[in-house]
Amino acid sequence: MPIIFCRRSFISLALLLGFSTQAHAGDPAEGATVYYEHGCYSCHGYNGTGRTPLANNVSGIMVDEGVFIRFLRQRADRNPILPNNSMPNFGVEALSDEQAKDVYAYIKTLVDDPPEIEEIPTFVKILDAAKANGPDNARSN
Repeated sequence: MPIIFCRRSFISLALLLGFSTQAHAGDPAEGATVYYEHGCYSCHGYNGTGRTPLANNVSGIMVDEGVFIRFLRQRADRNPILPNNSMPNFGVEALSDEQAKDVYAYIKTLVDDPPEIEEIPTFVKILDAAKANGPDNARSN
């Protein structure tokens, strides 16, 4: 009987810690819809590289979905849904846990993979022009 007791204890402990045997694995496609409907792109960019980047897991809130959801929920009872100067805090009534997990799954798919400078013809032309008109060739005012 000790095996049954240990198994029951493990399940009880897992439930106490917030684990569920029927956990919702986030759906990136649904998450993309929620990401755009809630305007997340306005700060985080269309590919997660906006003024507050999330792509490539650069943000500490992307450690795991639990941390992500807790961050979304913090102070939701005191902050408006759309504050004018910082990240909104989404209560359950504004964004369900399932939707939050979907958004998390979507953000995890975002990758910041910019091209090398040499692969951007216009940028190369700008750099070449700057070198040609460098300090030795500068016009006097």
